Amino acid sequence: MRSLLLAALLLAPAASAQLVSVGVRGGVPFTGGFSSITDVPPPDFDRSYSGSKEYIVGAMVELHLPLGFSVEADALYHPLNLSSQVSTGTAVYTDSTTYNSFEFPVVAKYRFLHLPLVKPFVEAGPSFRAAATAVNYLSHEGLTLGGGVEIKLGRLRLEPELRYIRWRADTMVNQDNMPVSGPSISNLNQAELLVGIAF
Repeated sequence: MRSLLLAALLLAPAASAQLVSVGVRGGVPFTGGFSSITDVPPPDFDRSYSGSKEYIVGAMVELHLPLGFSVEADALYHPLNLSSQVSTGTAVYTDSTTYNSFEFPVVAKYRFLHLPLVKPFVEAGPSFRAAATAVNYLSHEGLTLGGGVEIKLGRLRLEPELRYIRWRADTMVNQDNMPVSGPSISNLNQAELLVGIAF
């Protein structure tokens, strides 16, 4: 009987609040998707780098749990720019390509300091990535850490936050499409500023 009463007290806030919320999340990365690499010293060189940091945008869904905990899953579109410069000593040739990339972070969140309008939170969980075929050697898994604040405006929740993602090392493939070790040209450390709007 005592355990049933305790369970009822713990689940009462979740029952009175909205159990599931949906919304959109978007922002800008502070880091490019690819590392800057120069193959040959100047004046003859071949350099690859992220010419633009692009943007991040997508949908989010969050399951609210008792005691300030929740689980959020995002589906984010994050284009990755890869630029290159080739110098022959007499001329420099530049090329730029943007590749499609989709990221799927799943994070456990904890809100603390339950103030009337503002609730700080921290989050952590795995991230998964699906990239264009041309850059399919990019790592598909990583770890997400983040923190921010939830600002409640009626039924609307505004969530500015900072996120850090550490991707696993890239996997190169050989002519038989078998994975082999190779140099990592992606930026394994990704930092971004995101804002979520949820209902």
